[in-house]
Amino acid sequence: MNRWNETLDSKKRSVIILFIFLSVVVPFVPAILAVLVVAIILYMIKDIPLQKLNYYLFIGVVISGFLGPYLALPAFPSFFLFRILIILHLFLFLFEKKDFKKLDSVKIPIILFIVWILYSIFSLLWTSSPSLSIVAIYYQIESFYLLFAFVYYINNFTKLKQMLTWIVLIYIMTIAIGLWEILTGNHLKYSAGNILSYGDMRPTGLLVNTNDYSSYIAFYIPILLLFLFNKKTIFKSLIGIAALGALTFIILETESRSGLVAFVVVAVLTLYKIFHHKILFFFGLTMSALLGLCLLLMRHGAQLTTYFTGKTDSTSQRAFMYETIFQLCKEHNFLGVGIGVTPKFVFTALYGTSNIPDTMQRTMSAHNLWLSNLSDVGIIGFFPFVLLFMWFVTHAMRLYIQNQQLLAAIPICILAAFAAISIGSSSIFEMRIVWLGLGLALTIINLLGQNTNNLKIRTGVTR
Repeated sequence: MNRWNETLDSKKRSVIILFIFLSVVVPFVPAILAVLVVAIILYMIKDIPLQKLNYYLFIGVVISGFLGPYLALPAFPSFFLFRILIILHLFLFLFEKKDFKKLDSVKIPIILFIVWILYSIFSLLWTSSPSLSIVAIYYQIESFYLLFAFVYYINNFTKLKQMLTWIVLIYIMTIAIGLWEILTGNHLKYSAGNILSYGDMRPTGLLVNTNDYSSYIAFYIPILLLFLFNKKTIFKSLIGIAALGALTFIILETESRSGLVAFVVVAVLTLYKIFHHKILFFFGLTMSALLGLCLLLMRHGAQLTTYFTGKTDSTSQRAFMYETIFQLCKEHNFLGVGIGVTPKFVFTALYGTSNIPDTMQRTMSAHNLWLSNLSDVGIIGFFPFVLLFMWFVTHAMRLYIQNQQLLAAIPICILAAFAAISIGSSSIFEMRIVWLGLGLALTIINLLGQNTNNLKIRTGVTR
């Protein structure tokens, strides 16, 4: 007993000495506190299997990917939690026992993505701006890892439900932020309105600009509707109708044409999947929406016309950019100027090379992923990316038609939103929400495809 008390007293003394040491040293060397936190976390997780640990860590990667710079140290906004977690996740993955057999049904898109990256790396041989190319290749690798990790770690429906729950919670929070921005005119810290110090009532949510925010809303609305309409009740249906109304209001307030197109297409595809067995109800819902649209046009026709045609300067500028990029492709014989370099040529075409402020970024997005990609890596590097998208569309459409579950509508909805956004958004390469969405689409295609194949094997049905 005395020996036990002596041991306990010794531990107490050690803890007291440690706290005294930290109270003296931490004010001068704050990094020691971070090291201590890491050491405590490592001690707590030492008995957790590595694969299970990586699964939970990937959930952290996804959550931090959506929240972006809002999970960063105030002094280092560009060094946010997502960057730390994804590097840590990749490092732990290297030591994990691999099981690539579960990726057999989706190995074609993964290989095509890898080929696209490899050709981009090959373009470093002739790029005119290695620094821009290396940054672009980093974003490609990051995008690939998000897509790969999604389908690798979310390998059953239980994990998928957990992931979708986190995504929809963040989505609801972002909707609330958007409504708050519209009603108050205030924005979060990293919104373009705050960064560039100009007054703008248009919402941006947790993202930087309005186009990105509208893209995010269009991408993930099927998940919200899945939670509301998977098991239909009157209460959930009323919430779903209210949510659609609120989202329509937010999309219109963003004044993003590509976002609006994506939202309408995704909403129609999802609602048809929900109510296709009640064709009269779906027809009545569609007619009611068209009637409401006609009344809206009658009362606010001029305002809505301005919504689509009032951005003449922006439209003319984009037409000029597209012409410039296509001419750039022809000048380089469709072999590419080097991955990530096209924005440099677009900026030069728009602003020239003289009288440019030193603080001004000397790149300008092409606002068209397809043209920009063709210009960057040429027809050879562009080919695997096109095949990748075609594989996605083919399998997503087949799933949408053949599978009656509402979950089966998500992949084609995400791809429809991607197609619209890839022409309208200025920063799709850097938008983690896009590549996380594509990873989710690939995961659902993989899981539902495996489920169908297993059912055929059990029932003795073959193709």
